[in-house]
Amino acid sequence: MNVISNHAPQAGGRGTLANVRRIVVKVGSAVISDKGHLLPDVIAEMAQEVVDLRHRGYEIVMVVSGAVAAGYEPLGMPRPPSAVVERQAAASVGQHRLVTMFAEGFAKHHIHVAQLLMSADDIENRRRFLSARHTLLELLWRGVVPIINENDALSDDEDKVGDNDHLAALVTNVVSAELLVILSTVEGLCADGGAGPVIPEVEVGSEIEHHIRGKLSSTGVGGMKAKVSAARLAAFWGVPTIITDGRRPGLVIRLLAGDRIGTMFVPRMHRITQRKRWIAFRNRSIGTVVVDAGARRAVVRKGASLLPSGVSGVEGKFPMGARVDIRDETGEVFAVGLVSYSSDDIVRLRGRKACEIKNVLGYEYVQEIIHRDDLVLTRQMQLEDDPVPLPVSAEAEAPPSESKGASP
Repeated sequence: MNVISNHAPQAGGRGTLANVRRIVVKVGSAVISDKGHLLPDVIAEMAQEVVDLRHRGYEIVMVVSGAVAAGYEPLGMPRPPSAVVERQAAASVGQHRLVTMFAEGFAKHHIHVAQLLMSADDIENRRRFLSARHTLLELLWRGVVPIINENDALSDDEDKVGDNDHLAALVTNVVSAELLVILSTVEGLCADGGAGPVIPEVEVGSEIEHHIRGKLSSTGVGGMKAKVSAARLAAFWGVPTIITDGRRPGLVIRLLAGDRIGTMFVPRMHRITQRKRWIAFRNRSIGTVVVDAGARRAVVRKGASLLPSGVSGVEGKFPMGARVDIRDETGEVFAVGLVSYSSDDIVRLRGRKACEIKNVLGYEYVQEIIHRDDLVLTRQMQLEDDPVPLPVSAEAEAPPSESKGASP
């Protein structure tokens, strides 16, 4: 990790926060609970801050720990359990207590919350990944605050994501967030193995990063190793992460205003996003969508999404979420992308207007056959020069996402 100076401005550093609009905020259990009891005043303050952020034009997705912490005491357990079945039981009791308290905090501001319990399969299975994404984006569009937790009550070691820091990093990709904020009980990543001052900014991907990560204990204060690993994972698709102390009210607002609080992990700059790298280089096409000349011009020159009206043919059988080649009517493959509908549905939709989707299929998932965020031009693939390889785990855990909205 290259430690960035307190004074030298950096491309891709805190100056980029001015452009952030969608944020994943991960809340540690120690921030909102104490000895098996949730802290309603802290949760109410957190709800107030999210409301203030929304009024400033931000979209917030929350990943909240604390189900086990809120559930073990009512079960008569003297301390947080370590056995899997005991943790599952505690989570099943604590989860509704946790979400209810957040719901009460937001209800004072006439805002609804939504509970989503996720497992590893929701991330790794491409169809479920897209389904989760569509749901989350719909909730954001309707002004609801999603509250996500791992499905601890039912997940075993086989299908657990691992921890909520890791889950929060994955969720940044699910919703195409532009920032991950991890709120803990530590001020940030400290120099000298935790004894020195907080490091304000670091660059992911250098030799220094490997050195620092190697020195972090997996059971250290605040679980810093897990947090740094989450920041590194988020960086693989271009999302910066800030780790800081979440016990101070108004902290996220101050961060976005430019205050140098906590440690910011800055992704290296890439010519194409890591999500598009995944689409372009870590997958293979299992079908083809043929488009007319007008659709090709819109996609290549304007960066538009591919709509049903531009589709003239479909080759092969494939499910929703599959990677396909995009070919024009002269036979040239000029792009690849992830489809939002199956091949059978696209055949029925070809040449139709987006407003006709529901009439044709009986439902409307999204208006795009392939969203621009899930589409890579072959010329972009030829520009690939990223020296930092994706980790093996990221290939399985972070399938590229599909965005809601119309083409420009």
